[in-house]
Amino acid sequence: MNNKIKCPECGHENQKNTNQCSQCDEEIRNYTYFKNNYTDFYKLFNTNNIEILKKIPLTDTAYDSIINNIIEIGQKNLQAIPENPNTQHLIKISKPYARVQYDNTKRKLDLLSYYSFNHIYLNRNTPHQMIPGAIIHELSHHLLNEIIKQSLMHLLNQEINLYIESFAWYLTLQNDYTKIANEFISHRVQEHFIPEHFTGYTSLKELLENNTLEKDKIERSLNLGLTLSEDIIFILEKYTTPTIKVNPEASQYHNLEYNIQKLDEQKKLDAIYTIILGTFEFITTHKRDMQIILSDINENYIQYNV
Repeated sequence: MNNKIKCPECGHENQKNTNQCSQCDEEIRNYTYFKNNYTDFYKLFNTNNIEILKKIPLTDTAYDSIINNIIEIGQKNLQAIPENPNTQHLIKISKPYARVQYDNTKRKLDLLSYYSFNHIYLNRNTPHQMIPGAIIHELSHHLLNEIIKQSLMHLLNQEINLYIESFAWYLTLQNDYTKIANEFISHRVQEHFIPEHFTGYTSLKELLENNTLEKDKIERSLNLGLTLSEDIIFILEKYTTPTIKVNPEASQYHNLEYNIQKLDEQKKLDAIYTIILGTFEFITTHKRDMQIILSDINENYIQYNV
């Protein structure tokens, strides 16, 4: 499988779903990858692949390999002694994963930052001291998507394509359960690395106040979020280090009105696998509607990256 594209300027091999060289910052336009090929939808979402997913569980060995694959995406930035998370260093380590830039469109002026389709956007009015935390927060969203993508690719033994990216995007935002886990992860990782400028679980609290889930399901979502946040912290600690060490027992998530506990390894794997299989089955059995939805997500990837 060839998941790389060479930079036309310096020859560096980049992930083929990027639009900027991580070595020299040259713009890359991968029209072969960023296109809405409808046949790819039907090649991916079919009953044969459902049967494959049902037969192949997500094992701890496979998951370790997936995490290592994600680390290796940014391997040129690996350090024996990781640097503190200042803005320039975080932009550098983000490059192989997601492009960091200011939001010139002024789409979301009420946010310090946001993540969209492999891009991390910073509000130009975000205070200087808040930018590192904003980058880590949004990069964590991207790394969760990477875990979902690479898990599906492993289970089906498939090379990445735009529908796999759109599948991961849809999965992480499809309902309150996954939204809550996703948002908890980003807040927790941000708090771990830059606790002195962490302003609390604000956007997560909004989700917790405005959802229709039973308390038990909310806690299961938060438990999954806590568990996956540790995997993303593990990835990022290969490149950067917390500004100060804080006892996890002092984390602000303990102030949330829920009993949040880390899952054991098997329960974590089962939860990831169940979400992937359930989402995949839903898309496959609702092809007419879901082909339109995922193709629209594809178009957003194309718009943002070509």
